[in-house]
Amino acid sequence: MPGAHHSRQRSVAAQHAVVAFAGAALLAVALVVLLALDVVLAWLISITVVTFLAYGYDKRIAGSNHMRVPERVLLALTFAGGTLGALVAMPLFHHKTIKGEFRAKFWLVVAAQAVIVGVYFLAIRR
Repeated sequence: MPGAHHSRQRSVAAQHAVVAFAGAALLAVALVVLLALDVVLAWLISITVVTFLAYGYDKRIAGSNHMRVPERVLLALTFAGGTLGALVAMPLFHHKTIKGEFRAKFWLVVAAQAVIVGVYFLAIRR
């Protein structure tokens, strides 16, 4: 049943995304409360750490019977601010460095972030 397969893939992606983003949010709250960090800085640190760990975990379980972290979750974490974590993890773990389709999507995400940050600082934050 093709529909069941896609439904299961969406479910796995949703589970990974919920765990990753909840972990990042909890870590960000802890950084704000315990270290009095700015909320945005706390989020960027947290999502960077979680993204790094997600790439590392996915590489570690590759080839096993464990459920992999879907590429769309890795890209969502990257887009949410984990770019630095992904940029460090990819060459360190030799993960997603050859797969051309993923790399193209990854750099598209990075470009979109650059545009968003540029618009924010040049137009909105003036």
